[in-house]
Order: sequence, then C-alpha cells, then structure tokens
Amino acid sequence: MENKKKKRYGIIAALLLLVLAAGVGTYAWLTAQSSLTNNFTTAGINKPTTEPDNPNKPLPDDNAKVNGNLTETKWVADSKLAPGVTVSKNPNVGIGKGSENAYVYAFVKNETASDTAVDSHKTYFTINQGWKAVQADTVTGEPTHYLGGLFVYVGDGTEATPLIASKTEDKWTGELFSQVTTPKETEQKDFANPATMEVNCFIYAADNTTEGSSASALTAARTWANGLQ
Repeated sequence: MENKKKKRYGIIAALLLLVLAAGVGTYAWLTAQSSLTNNFTTAGINKPTTEPDNPNKPLPDDNAKVNGNLTETKWVADSKLAPGVTVSKNPNVGIGKGSENAYVYAFVKNETASDTAVDSHKTYFTINQGWKAVQADTVTGEPTHYLGGLFVYVGDGTEATPLIASKTEDKWTGELFSQVTTPKETEQKDFANPATMEVNCFIYAADNTTEGSSASALTAARTWANGLQ
C-alpha cells in the first residue's frame, strides 16, 4: 500500500514538474524585449564662420579681426589716432548656424584718453541702428557721442530682442558702430599711452522660461559688464 502511495506521489510530483516546465516554456515564448535610444543635440551658441556681408566668404584667420563671436572686418592693425581723424572700427556680433536664439550685449572699454583729458577732447563713436545704450558714458553736451559702456541689440525695435538663429547660416547683429572719431581740438597730451579700445560681447540664450527672459539676460549682462570695468 505504501508503495502505491509513493508511486502516486511520485506521479503527482512528476506531473507538477511537467506543468511547471510547460509554464516556463510558455513564458519564454511569449515575452518580447525592446529598446529605444534617442540621440540628443545639445543647446548652445556656436561661433560664426562666414563674413557678415558675404556668407560665401569665410572669416579671416586674423586674431586682430576675429575672436569667437565678435569680428571687425574693417579694422587695420595699429591704426593711428590723431586730431580730426576718423578710424574704421566696426564690431559686429554673430552666432553660428544651429545656435539658439540669443540676446546680445556689447561692452566697450575706451582707454584712448589720458586721465586729464576733458570729454570734448576724447575719441568717441556713434552707435548704429539696431543697438541701444543700456548704461554708457557720453561726451558732455553730445548725447550721441559715446565714450564707452554697455549696449544691447534691439533689431528693428527699441528694446532688447533676441537675435534669431538659423539652422543653415550664420546670423549677425550688424555693426555696433562703424568708426571712431577724435575731435580736432584734441592735443597730444589728451591721448593715453598706450591708447586702447576694447570691445567685448555677451550672448545669452533666449527662450520662454524665466531664465531665458530679457530681464534675466539684462541682469546677467550687467554683472558681466561690471566685471570688465
């Protein structure tokens, strides 16, 4: 009798094993596995590679005329300042193809005048359409004759506006100014030695978030400019 019970248990156990084995086989047969990999591009501000007025011509390999997103195509090295003389200097800010839309600021540090020179004897510039002074110094009595400061790109408007990027070509703000002028009344003692004028640009990605707003860009630009003074 015990042998029959053992045999019965053995049969039951064997059947259970068969059922389990069948279950495992069915489970393996019905499963499926998949994966999906997404390649991302990263947001950023790219450097332009072509001239502002000639997109078919690459920017010159000249550190005196090109630095990152800033170029001065008409600058001639060691141009001389002299009373009554105008010198070509045309800073233009660009963003390369594939960049983000961006607010653009420029800071001009004008150290062409000596500490004793009066405003009316200092080398100045006038800004072009598309730009606006944020916080700048001017010649006394001449509100359009700028001596330096912080400026913002406004495009066709009157307030800060993003420079709209392109996937296929570089985009430029247009020249901040095109030349610098030394008044005819300027004397040799009014020039600094060395006489320098440094232009810096600040490019801030624009979007619909608080961080990408014009207000945030302005705050960041002011902080940046304060560090250059």
